[in-house]
Amino acid sequence: MADDPQNTPGNGSEDERQGATGTGAGNTSSGTVGKGAEGGDQADAVKEAETARAAAEKRATDAEAEATRLRRSNAATRGTDLDALREEVRQEFTEQLVRAELRVAAAGKLRDPADALALLDVSSLAGSGGDIDAAAVAAAVDQLVKDKPYLAVAQTGAAPSWGDVGAGPREIAEPEPATPFDRLRDAYGTA
Repeated sequence: MADDPQNTPGNGSEDERQGATGTGAGNTSSGTVGKGAEGGDQADAVKEAETARAAAEKRATDAEAEATRLRRSNAATRGTDLDALREEVRQEFTEQLVRAELRVAAAGKLRDPADALALLDVSSLAGSGGDIDAAAVAAAVDQLVKDKPYLAVAQTGAAPSWGDVGAGPREIAEPEPATPFDRLRDAYGTA
C-alpha cells in the first residue's frame, strides 16, 4: 500500500510506512542517513519521496479533472436560453448594419463619416425585428448636418477657377520664323 498513489494522510498508509509506535515494523533506525550500514535508509527516503510526489501529481490531475467536470455540469444545469442568445446576436448584427448604413448616408454629407457614428445613437435607428429604416438614418444624418454645420462637406457652386496660369498650348499671334536667322532678326528687332 506504500506505492498506492491515492494514499492520503489519515488512511493509515503513512502509519504502515513508518511503523506504529512500539512495533517493530517500518524504519527503526535512529542514526544519520547514509552512513555505514544504514545506506539503505537513503534509498528508502528517495523512493518514499518519489512515491509522495507521484501521489501529489495524481491528486492534482484528479482535482483538475473534477473541476472540469463540475464546470461542464454547472453549464448544463445553468440552462442556456437559446432564444436570448439568438436575440443578442441579432441585435449586434442589426447594429452593425445600422452603422454601415450611417456611413453610406454620411459619405456625401459629412467630411468624416465616422462623425455620424460617434454623434448619433445607433440603437435608436434600428427598427423592430432587425429591419433598418433607411429614411430614418438619412433624416438623422440631415439633422446632424443641420445641428452641426461645421461637420458638413464644404458646398461650392462651381469648381474653383484658377484663371490663366500660363500653362498649356497657346495661340500664336505671329507666324513662326522659317529659319534660325529669321528668329535672331526678330529677337534683336533688326529688319
